[in-house]
Amino acid sequence: MKILQVGLGNNPGGMEAFVMNYFRELAKQGISFDFVSMYGTIAHEQEILKLGGRVFYVPNVKKDYFGYVKAFRELLQREKYDIVHVNMLSAANIVPLRLAKQAGVGKVIAHSHNASAPGLVRKLMDKWNRPGLNRYADMKLACSETAGRWLFGDSVFERGEVTVVSNAIDTRKYSFSLENREAVRRQLGVGDGILVGHVGRFQVQKNHQAIVKIFNEVQKIMPTARLCLVGDGELKEKIREELQQLGILQKVIFAGVCPDVERYLSAMDVFLFPSLFEGLPFTLLEAQANGLPCVISDSITEEAVLLKEKILRLSLEESGPKWAKTVISCAGKGREENVKAAEALAAAHFDIHQEAGRLLELYEK
Repeated sequence: MKILQVGLGNNPGGMEAFVMNYFRELAKQGISFDFVSMYGTIAHEQEILKLGGRVFYVPNVKKDYFGYVKAFRELLQREKYDIVHVNMLSAANIVPLRLAKQAGVGKVIAHSHNASAPGLVRKLMDKWNRPGLNRYADMKLACSETAGRWLFGDSVFERGEVTVVSNAIDTRKYSFSLENREAVRRQLGVGDGILVGHVGRFQVQKNHQAIVKIFNEVQKIMPTARLCLVGDGELKEKIREELQQLGILQKVIFAGVCPDVERYLSAMDVFLFPSLFEGLPFTLLEAQANGLPCVISDSITEEAVLLKEKILRLSLEESGPKWAKTVISCAGKGREENVKAAEALAAAHFDIHQEAGRLLELYEK
């Protein structure tokens, strides 16, 4: 069975995490993926190659549409894929679906990983292209009910035409480790103050501006508090400037992209996640697998809330001081035990060791 994965970027994020989590597990069963990228590099490339995958590069569709189409067609004709799995943040680019369908690929999959399309151009393209999803996709997948309804429509979802495939993780990998906590806090020079943490790309969706505003209020109450931001992205320097203007830049740790994010989760005392919108966020699942108390926006789907006693949801309309007091209160809750956290994720179908088999069944269906 030859499978081509489409849509991964060069910056590790939730969509990339989904594909890699399933690839790692399915590789144990002899299943391999090929990948196509239009960004010159692709996230996790070395691991992809190590697992037996292949990476093919094509021109960027936004800069060279005809070059992209030509190279993609040639790849499909040469490799004769059984399945083309197109991972999508919106319907702004449905060209891979159309080309795969035209090439006679046996199964063309459209997979929704998001619940909104930021930016005017993307919103317009998304609206224009949505009718093509039904024409070109043989199977519709989504990371959550919210993501499925958003991309494919309520009526399509209610007819049972969308299958939810969970953003499953290796729960054992993200379990809390006291050893990691002590080592990372020493490395970061955190001391005994609370460490507020966030994991996510520096982009509009993740709402780093709100994180800055909230943390500024937190440190007014608890001057020893520190903020750890894991990730990278186009808005990073803008956020750094805002922190500088507030005079709290020295209290913030920019950890960058970390292959060992579980170590940083163990070092944190509370996870702050005021996203504007999400499909179903991997990082929130990972934080819960670590047993971390979390303060999140109420725009995040209820499907992602598994440890209800450890998660507090607030409206983005609430004031910075209200969020700050909630963060401080939540930091005092302590962690959920590893076993209970793992059991909660497994019961909700978020354990990759169980869910990889489900995806394989869908491929073979």
